[in-house]
Amino acid sequence: MTVSVIIPTYNCAARLLRALRSVAAQTYRDIEIIVIDDGSTDDTADRVAEWSTQNGAKVRYVRQANAGPAAARNHGMRLASGEAIAFLDADDEWCADKLEKQMPLLKENVGIVYCANSFVDSDGTPLTDYVRRIALHRGDILLPLFCDYFLLTSAVVISKAAYESVGEFNEQLDVGEDYEFFLRIAQKFHADYSPEELLIRCVRPDSLSRLDYAKDARIDIITLGKLVRENPDFARAHRVEIAKRMASYRYDFGYRLLADNRRDEAIGELWASWRTRPTLAASKTLMRALISGRRS
Repeated sequence: MTVSVIIPTYNCAARLLRALRSVAAQTYRDIEIIVIDDGSTDDTADRVAEWSTQNGAKVRYVRQANAGPAAARNHGMRLASGEAIAFLDADDEWCADKLEKQMPLLKENVGIVYCANSFVDSDGTPLTDYVRRIALHRGDILLPLFCDYFLLTSAVVISKAAYESVGEFNEQLDVGEDYEFFLRIAQKFHADYSPEELLIRCVRPDSLSRLDYAKDARIDIITLGKLVRENPDFARAHRVEIAKRMASYRYDFGYRLLADNRRDEAIGELWASWRTRPTLAASKTLMRALISGRRS
C-alpha cells in the first residue's frame, strides 16, 4: 500500500530538510513525498532540489501562492496517488519505523492511525517537562476527541477512503482546521494507534495558535458547537460530557483572557461557562472579573 506523505512548508527551508531526511529513512518503503510550498520567500525550492539530487530521493515539489496550511494540505491530498495519506509538518520529524508500525493498523473500518510522540524546542532540545500529554484511544474516538484534542497532525495517517468520505480541510479556518477535519473523520471511522513515541514534535513559540490563542479558542468553540448541533443523537447520548467539555473550555479561555486584562471578553466567556455548567470556580472567577471592573 502506497503512502503519500504530504509536507506543507512556509519559509522553513532548514528544518524542512530534517523532515525530509526522516521520511527518506523510513523502513516502510512504498512512499511518495509531496512538498507543498505555501509561497515561501526563502530558498526552499533550491534546498529541496539539491537534497533530492544528492540523496536520490524522488520528491514532488509544488509551489502555490500563500494560502495557509489547510490549503497546502488540500493541494497535497488532491495530488496524492497513495491508498494512505500521512501528514508531516516541515519542522517535525519521524522515527524511522513510524510508518512500518502504523500501516498494519489501517484497516477497512479504521480510517485514522496515530502514535505517541516526544516534544522538542526549535533547537531540537527535548522538552521533558512539557505540559501537554497525548492520550491514546482506539475504536470509536469521537467522544474522547470532542473532550480533548489529543491528535497531532504529524502523528496521523489516514486512509484515502476517509479523505474521500469527509472531504478536505476547511480553508476558511486560519487555525483549528486540523481539529475540525479529524472530528469529521471520527464521526465515520474508527481509529487505532501505535504506543511508541514515533513522532518528534517541534514546539515553536511563533505558531499561529500560540500567537493568537483567542482566535484559536473561538474557532474550536464554534467547531464543537456545530458538531453538537448537527449530531443530535451524539448530543443526547453524551449530554453531561459535552456540557463539562464546553464549560471547561470556556472557563479556561475566560481565565486566560482575564489574566491578560481583557476583562470584557473574559466576562463573556466565564458567563457562558457558568450557564453551560455552573461551578464554584466559574462563579468565583466571574465575580472577581465583575468586581475588578467596578474598581477600575
